[in-house]
Amino acid sequence: MADWNKRYREGFYSGPLKTHSLVTRFWRLVPGGSPVIDIAMGTGRDLFHFAEQGFFCCGLDSSEEAIKVARKGADERGLSISPVLGDAFRLPFRNSSAGALLIFYFLVREVMSDLVSILRPGGILMYETFLKTQNTFDRPRNPDFLLDHGELLGYFRQLDLIFYEEGTFLFDGKKRAVARYVGRKP
Repeated sequence: MADWNKRYREGFYSGPLKTHSLVTRFWRLVPGGSPVIDIAMGTGRDLFHFAEQGFFCCGLDSSEEAIKVARKGADERGLSISPVLGDAFRLPFRNSSAGALLIFYFLVREVMSDLVSILRPGGILMYETFLKTQNTFDRPRNPDFLLDHGELLGYFRQLDLIFYEEGTFLFDGKKRAVARYVGRKP
């Protein structure tokens, strides 16, 4: 199991991190005035984008160090975000509380149905994470946290599909086998 506090403390996730492309491409679909929740928020980079647009932003992470990094980043930008120390196996959010849910490079299959419940009607889910194919050309990753081809689509059949793709792509010069999803709760 990764020691996330150690990784953040040692600067593993330091430096300029760009907003994920799903956010920059689809953020305008999020209903105005609705809260945005980022599960496993890490440095908070995607929440910063929404906070700049005036959204209330809440980020969940299990790492105290990640929360410190996110708070510092928000303070440096003059932004307000609400980080929550918590465990994604027990999501602390009420049903119909979010106008958008962001999940990037994180997978806990046991809570996938909870994600849809957290969204308000009209709410947007943005999800991107690794496929098992990633292990064929990158460092070994635990397959429990990697998707099979087509798996991500199966979790969100009750949402209206806006965008989906999966495959191997170049991100900042690195090969990544990912599934990318955007859907809206009817």
